[in-house]
Amino acid sequence: MFMKTKIVLLSAIIVFILTALVGCAKEESKLINANHLDMPFYLKANEVISLIPLNPGNNSSDSSLSIRFKKVIHDRRCPKASCYLCYGSEAQIQILLTEQNKQSSIYLTILGCHDEYECNDNLYYRKDTLGYRICLLRLDPYPTGVPVDSTNYTAKLYISKL
Repeated sequence: MFMKTKIVLLSAIIVFILTALVGCAKEESKLINANHLDMPFYLKANEVISLIPLNPGNNSSDSSLSIRFKKVIHDRRCPKASCYLCYGSEAQIQILLTEQNKQSSIYLTILGCHDEYECNDNLYYRKDTLGYRICLLRLDPYPTGVPVDSTNYTAKLYISKL
């Protein structure tokens, strides 16, 4: 009798621990998949997302920032096999930021012949608006010489509060 009680109690403890671990894994998964300020994220053409602060206790206005990848203005990046022959290889996209009742439409440019950039003060592919710094780090797919359907583009962006 005492052994059965021990087994039932041990089984209940194991089920409780496993349930807690699964719950924690789901919470961590939500955090990784969420789009946060101060963390790079991907945005597809015509997609609209909301950005949330990394620390939810911060300024509540951060949670109302939405961003839309409106369109690719042009993509004149040279195919990587021809980069040694190219000069002025670049692509430009239009992004729309909305915070509460304010909107800002900006154009971000990225140079060709390089896979990905960092958001630093020395490069011109970043813009400051509505109290945020927006950086275009990457634009995919990279041209190979075959025209790219404009709905297939994905931008890697980084947005931080100024």
